[in-house]
Amino acid sequence: MTMQEGLEALGLGTAARHDQAYFLDLLGDSLAGLGRYETAIEAYREAGQGFEVQHAPCSRALCLFKIADCYLSLREPWHALGYLEACLPLLREQGLVRYLSLAQDQLAACQAELAPLPGEGRHGRPLPSRSARSQASSPGSR
Repeated sequence: MTMQEGLEALGLGTAARHDQAYFLDLLGDSLAGLGRYETAIEAYREAGQGFEVQHAPCSRALCLFKIADCYLSLREPWHALGYLEACLPLLREQGLVRYLSLAQDQLAACQAELAPLPGEGRHGRPLPSRSARSQASSPGSR
């Protein structure tokens, strides 16, 4: 059952759709508190879309931040990174200083975790040695 189907099953008609995004945000908070991060992410995404339609940038920014936080709880910083980058300008524009500081710290931690160590290539794989690179690039080595 999708979040939308669940809301319709509760009898929420068009008059209550304005509150739908707030309901989904609270649902996401509850699910995240229970450790059900994947489902919380789904609720936050739908809430964020609703806040975007309602022109509620403060609430939307917080949803993006919460999605990133869920991905960090799942130990998936590569997913959190994009959400943190998306929420930072919104948090700054809205003057949400506390969340801005938290998001900046989380972004720095994600970037540090995802940055290759010296001597490693992308995805943490060791770079080939200089002699192996020169052999692979020479025409006679093929």
